[in-house]
Amino acid sequence: MKFSLYLLGNFLKSFTLILVGSVLVFIIIDFVGNIKMWLSREMGQVAEYYLNFLPYIVYLVSPVAIMLTAIASVGAMARHLEISAMHGAGKGPFRILLPVLVSGIVATAILFVIGEELLPDANYRRLEITETRIEQRKNPRIKEKHQFVFIGSDHSDWYFKYYNGISKKGDRVSLVLQNNGKPIARYDAKSIEWGDSSWVLFNGWARFFTPDGGLNAYEFKKMNIGKQTSVLPEDIINERQSHEEMNTKQISRRIEILRRSGEDTDKMQTQLHFKYSGPVTALVTLIIALSLSHKYRRGGSLSHQFGIGIILTFSYYIVIRVGVQMGENGILEPWLGAWIGHIIYGTIGLAMLLRSFRL
Repeated sequence: MKFSLYLLGNFLKSFTLILVGSVLVFIIIDFVGNIKMWLSREMGQVAEYYLNFLPYIVYLVSPVAIMLTAIASVGAMARHLEISAMHGAGKGPFRILLPVLVSGIVATAILFVIGEELLPDANYRRLEITETRIEQRKNPRIKEKHQFVFIGSDHSDWYFKYYNGISKKGDRVSLVLQNNGKPIARYDAKSIEWGDSSWVLFNGWARFFTPDGGLNAYEFKKMNIGKQTSVLPEDIINERQSHEEMNTKQISRRIEILRRSGEDTDKMQTQLHFKYSGPVTALVTLIIALSLSHKYRRGGSLSHQFGIGIILTFSYYIVIRVGVQMGENGILEPWLGAWIGHIIYGTIGLAMLLRSFRL
């Protein structure tokens, strides 16, 4: 028990130092790369940008930091024969490394929570800060539309002459509600706005169709139709147009909207699966690093282990990115594109670890 705490303590101390150092290096490189943009901004904006960028940086560098930590801490203990001593005391290799493996599982869960709870809002605020400059030209974010049709999931058809996603207001809107393919109501209004968790129409006509073919119509100045439709403002124009700004629930809702519009959903489906598969990178890199470092080898140095670990980790990242691109482009099934890198390198890592146990 004492050795497990000692091993885990060494691992966590090294991980903290390496993670902090990696984050600082990342921020410095990013700041220098965008120095022209930051010279034209206030320091408050720069600080806000990197404060919101921080969760994403931690999410990106954590797997590499875990790999470096495992090789540095566990590898050093192996070279000082501390792990060999535990072998001699009758402890199996799996039992010795179990605390570190559990910490890898915990890290995977934490990264998933960060991706769900922190990253969407932080990335949204970060992109909002940069979009008025270079980022806006590279990737314009749609905030208003003219003369378009929207098909709701609740069998509602909307036509807007104009709609603004920021103010959540529109002009010259027509809304048709259906039941089993038959129209039951139609609203035509000069304007519409989202207020108090429901849609409100202004200055228009309401028409209700009866089952026997009759029609009842009347004019209104203001009408709340909150209970008659489940369509939300973000369904019509989502301020968060990148998967980096959404959690799994928001991406799933976006996929439904794209399907109803007849648009391709492979990209969003792949990113939905990657929301689940991405954090697994931390566990896979840990397994690969432990397979390289927990066994003392004569003539083997930490630099040699670092080199192999870095090569495997960065080739792992490349395969992940290629798989995601193939899933987004429809070459692979979305789930396979998101998981193929983890399947391949997870299998390689487990095979390497089991082999190292037998040697």
